[in-house]
Amino acid sequence: MLGSYELFKTAIYDLSKIDLNSYKERQMKRRIDALITKNGIKSYKEYINKLKTDNATFQEFLNYITINVSEFYRNPEQWRILETEVLPALFEQFGNNLKIWSAACSTGDEPYSLVMLLSKFLPLKRIKIYATDIDKQV
Repeated sequence: MLGSYELFKTAIYDLSKIDLNSYKERQMKRRIDALITKNGIKSYKEYINKLKTDNATFQEFLNYITINVSEFYRNPEQWRILETEVLPALFEQFGNNLKIWSAACSTGDEPYSLVMLLSKFLPLKRIKIYATDIDKQV
């Protein structure tokens, strides 16, 4: 009915640099299909063309598919990997002077989680994190 979701994912990446392969496919496809139907569009190809030419539709799409969820230690397995593999390797390579940027942190839970995790390795006075959340394109 809607055409190739694989081609759609490639086109979305080209447009937005959002990799839909990083999301649970059934859930994301269901959300996108609902958005397409809501807009009275019949195919992924038609929707891509609309996203390319209509900024309001493109912004609606971005707002609809992004998670907008913030909580302490969300995705615990990823935090475990960060603690046991990533941070030790970074400290070994760069020492204790890491510059950390926490992007898309709407309520601040992610940077606070980073501070709590980093405090296992460093004293609090040595931890500096740059945290941002921008919902619109500048």
